[in-house]
Amino acid sequence: MARVLARSGVKIGLESVSGVYETPTQVIKLAENSQPKVSFDNVELPNFGYYGGSKEIITIADWGQMSVDITTCLYKNLDFYKNLFAICNLKSEIDADGNTVFTPHTHSDKTASVDLILPDRKFKAQGAKANWSMSGKVGDKLEMKFALQSSFIEEVKGDFESDITDIKAGEALIIRKLGGMTINGVDVNLSEFSFDMGCDVQYEKFTNIGEFHISDYDPRLTIKMRLERGGESGFNEFKLGTTMSFEAIFRDAEQNDIFKLVIPKCKIAKTPEFTDQDGIYVIEREFIALSDQGDDNFKFIYMDN
Repeated sequence: MARVLARSGVKIGLESVSGVYETPTQVIKLAENSQPKVSFDNVELPNFGYYGGSKEIITIADWGQMSVDITTCLYKNLDFYKNLFAICNLKSEIDADGNTVFTPHTHSDKTASVDLILPDRKFKAQGAKANWSMSGKVGDKLEMKFALQSSFIEEVKGDFESDITDIKAGEALIIRKLGGMTINGVDVNLSEFSFDMGCDVQYEKFTNIGEFHISDYDPRLTIKMRLERGGESGFNEFKLGTTMSFEAIFRDAEQNDIFKLVIPKCKIAKTPEFTDQDGIYVIEREFIALSDQGDDNFKFIYMDN
């Protein structure tokens, strides 16, 4: 049993020079193991001078990509997410009430170095960018996912058991403690919801195969809500192209407001769908977050209590 590899660890750190590796130190609290996913570019060379036209494949060893999917929970500790949000092209500002407000920043140059650690090896990468999503349902945890794309450096063999560590990240927020969800200021009865920033992380092969950037983002919100007698299902809003606003507040066990997701302007992106949940009609709606003046599609706010 001692030979079985059953744990993993991830460390990240913002880079002083974008795309240049610096040993990361921030430990990420994982909800599930992160898998090493490394791929290399290759070129196929046809050879019709040989019987059957057998091809030769050349692997471009210095053009490796490493993908790391980080699954964690929504915790009260804001410091836990600052580096992750930065490489998702989110900028932070302090508002008049002292709250930290995260909003999209399309042209951010923030990148991170990443160590994906197994007990007997370490995968190192640089220039990481990421996509952020969150989801949950009533009676369960709020799950946060960060899908990282980076430039692979090397795999190092050794004894890294002691490098797989944990940190305290504060209370995990549960959807039963959700402060409320509203559409146009009207309370909705949540069943499930998910939000995806929709970052499109691309290799910058045009100039430098080792660089990543986010070429675009497409924030989407999907909610499932109970269909109340006489309530709106979303069909008319979709048909008429009506714009709406959306707000969700996430509270701790003491009912303090901790995080808030605000989408000032959104439209239903596809025809609403009916589903059944424990014998109750539930309507599923998918929204696209719209911009008004540049990068203002949404705000994710940490309220400093």
